[in-house]
Amino acid sequence: MKTTTHSSTSQRQHHSAFSRASHLSLEHAPHAVRTARQHARTTLHAWGLPLPIIEDAVVVISELVTNAHLHTPNGPADIHLLTHDQGLVISVRDTCPATTDLPAAPPGTDEDHGRGLNIVRALAEAFGWSHGLSGKIVWARLSLRSAYRPPCAS
Repeated sequence: MKTTTHSSTSQRQHHSAFSRASHLSLEHAPHAVRTARQHARTTLHAWGLPLPIIEDAVVVISELVTNAHLHTPNGPADIHLLTHDQGLVISVRDTCPATTDLPAAPPGTDEDHGRGLNIVRALAEAFGWSHGLSGKIVWARLSLRSAYRPPCAS
């Protein structure tokens, strides 16, 4: 399977709140999550975002694309990255109409799945989903204001 990539950085006059935008189309393939992570790292680094934001964004993208891959057996996924004011918006569109209101694995269980959206919620300042014309769009917004995080105490 082939992954198609289209990335653009633009100043949009009619959407002045958004200063940069990137789009990646992924076919349903085993390497889709890896390709999405690589695209995010490359794009966000080129935009000059701080490393902690890039790392968080890569984790969020990994979780959202993994969900799209697992729950959309036939369809592709599209990733959009947008910067605005002090935020980075990550959205993943897939062709699965099911909502994201799935129960998370209870803490302390040995379940293999069920923690991804909790990770997204923990990293994002806002998170949500909406139905699209042919599936759903799941999005997360990361703050660019708090790029510095002190190291964890021992």
